Amino acid sequence: MPKGIVKRGEVWMVDFEPQTFKAEPGKRARPSLIIQTDLLNDLGHPTTMVIPGTTDVEPDAYPLRVFLGPVRKPGEQPKDTDLLIDQIKAISNDRFMGDGALTTVSTNHMKQVTSALKTLLSL
Repeated sequence: MPKGIVKRGEVWMVDFEPQTFKAEPGKRARPSLIIQTDLLNDLGHPTTMVIPGTTDVEPDAYPLRVFLGPVRKPGEQPKDTDLLIDQIKAISNDRFMGDGALTTVSTNHMKQVTSALKTLLSL
């Protein structure tokens, strides 16, 4: 992946297979929010910190989840998606799928994600 292609706040499809431990088998491609600073993204850092999403939406699960809204995977209808805040992952940039971001989240969504991270990490 060329450096600077991903940006904080973008949602990309990520290939999470293979996994060392298959806690969630069959979850190959997931929309995932880039939370890593663009300082590293623009330098071409070989890994990127993301928060995976799920279409198994659970209302009132904050701060473990932040509702993202409908996300359209390539070739599919949009589906409501939660971000799994407690499942932050550092992934190889080779795991990004497609030619670009599915969407970019709003400033309000990024504030919700930041607040949830601060709560869960006691920052």
